[in-house]
Amino acid sequence: MKYIIAPIQHYLLFTYPAITVFVFYFLPFTSFSQKRDTIYIFDQQFYSGDTIRLAEVSVFGKEHYFGDAEAQKRYLLLRSRVKRVYPYAKMAADRLYTMERTMDTMQNKRQKKVYVKRTQRYIEDHFTDELKKLSRSQGRILIKLIHRQTGKTAYELVKDLRNGWNAYWYNKTAWLYDLSLKKGYDPMNVEEDYWIEEIILRAINSGELEYQTPALLYNFSDLVEQRQKRLQKQLAN
Repeated sequence: MKYIIAPIQHYLLFTYPAITVFVFYFLPFTSFSQKRDTIYIFDQQFYSGDTIRLAEVSVFGKEHYFGDAEAQKRYLLLRSRVKRVYPYAKMAADRLYTMERTMDTMQNKRQKKVYVKRTQRYIEDHFTDELKKLSRSQGRILIKLIHRQTGKTAYELVKDLRNGWNAYWYNKTAWLYDLSLKKGYDPMNVEEDYWIEEIILRAINSGELEYQTPALLYNFSDLVEQRQKRLQKQLAN
């Protein structure tokens, strides 16, 4: 497959193979759904060898007002970007699960290869234009959220489903636009990721986004505590 790198200004116009691989390789062929009106931060308890997830409802107060116009603007922009791309990351996780389950039932590599090719062809025809509408900033957030929902970076997903050489070149293509498919999600230590997590949980709590148990699951109280320690350390220095 040829790499066709289109000129871009502020849009995420990767080659359509790169777009397909790092997101839509994993999309189910359904539209978004935004129905849930509660948020669940799961704790785990074990009974007789089984894992039972118990829902802990997290209640948020009023939205943040930073007292600084620029900080407030950055937060609102981040919130808009997160809400824009979260459904894609959620569907990527759904699609990855479906693909893994389907491929587990196949007898040989040829069947798997045909299945992946067929999926790719359908997705390229139906979804490439939609991904091109994402800005670079939205694309950067999406890469992080793919890691949050699937437990793997976009680079690792490309490497697993294609090969290391393709993953290398897709990442190089992304790098040209100040993006990295290797970018991970770390709300425990990265300030932006902390706010992304807060935005997601708040949006799920209000019913704006649909809940999906992420592969990277955090206790938000722990995140708040860790952030306070981090800020105190910065002030001390």
